[in-house]
Amino acid sequence: MFIFKCYNVKGMLDYVISNIPLVCVSTILLFISIRDFKIRKRESILFIVFTLIFLFVSFVVWMETHSQKVGNVVTGTIFTSLGYIIRPIGLYIFILLALQDNEYKFPLKKYLVIPLFINLIVYILPLFMNWEGVNKLVFYYELNPDGTASFIRGTFLNYTSHAFSVLYIVVLVITSLQRFNGKHKRDAFVLFFCAGFITLSVVAEMLTRRNDILNNIGVICALINYIFLRSINSAQDTLTHLYDRQTFYEDVTRYRYKINGVIQIDMNGLKYLNDNFGHDEGDKALSAISQVFLESINKKSMYVYRLSGDEFLIMMINGTKDELEKTVMNIKEKLQNTNYAVALGTYFISQDDMTTVEEALKIAEKAMYEDKKKYYIETGKERRQA
Repeated sequence: MFIFKCYNVKGMLDYVISNIPLVCVSTILLFISIRDFKIRKRESILFIVFTLIFLFVSFVVWMETHSQKVGNVVTGTIFTSLGYIIRPIGLYIFILLALQDNEYKFPLKKYLVIPLFINLIVYILPLFMNWEGVNKLVFYYELNPDGTASFIRGTFLNYTSHAFSVLYIVVLVITSLQRFNGKHKRDAFVLFFCAGFITLSVVAEMLTRRNDILNNIGVICALINYIFLRSINSAQDTLTHLYDRQTFYEDVTRYRYKINGVIQIDMNGLKYLNDNFGHDEGDKALSAISQVFLESINKKSMYVYRLSGDEFLIMMINGTKDELEKTVMNIKEKLQNTNYAVALGTYFISQDDMTTVEEALKIAEKAMYEDKKKYYIETGKERRQA
């Protein structure tokens, strides 16, 4: 009967009032996820599920608290088990959100669901309250003389949910560190700090025996991660997923004194493809050569940008001349396996070279046009044809 009593208007109002920050943030996240559902279906579903999970966990915690106050052992046991079962599921969903970018692969991703089943089995045990010896393995409730109920931890199995939560946090941190490889640090630090805050919330719950910290931190981190993913997309070209021209301008300002190499690139024959085979074929060509660029660079020191239609740039930060030359060689070799060709021009800024970034770009651009001219002379093809 207690469960149904908690569903009355006053009970639900008490729940909302005690969880105002969580409810507000969750409502915002649900709204923007539903709004973008048609555009980003899978991502929106994950955000919606994640938000609903932690909203439900917050309700579970509220029910636990009230169960203890009125001494309802059965209800307290049911909702405490539900809380322990659902928390790792929320973190698992957050990992799936972090792995949205297909470029980042976690080799054991398909096995991450196994701890969820183990966790489910462990926290079903307390529900067998009439099985002596089994019902107290994980946790149990005892009635107090004043009519309230106290939560009692059982064996080490009580920490199963926390242990698996830590496991998922480790995976989340690894995923965050992967994003530092070949990407701007700004493309990783948000996820990295979210992992840190979630870690602290799990530790805090273990030390304080509270069950409401992860709910609030988790949903807030989800909202921040949503905004973070949108900001990454806004810095990338929609067709090639390379960094766009605006990001290039920002990076020239940010890394001005660290840039020591540039590769100017222009595709040969894009206009011919568009005019004779349609813009879809031209888009396929641009996507294909963009992938070649990404596969050819040293991701620890180089970024690739699409400056305009068929103009690209590779910028090297604190790299070496050998790396620059190797990248050019890699691009040429990989393009031999395609039907496309590009013109390239490079410039390396040595330590004693006073050339500015802007000057280096102009020199590389001039060399690129010389390479393009040579290509058309050697192939005998008309200008702007493939």
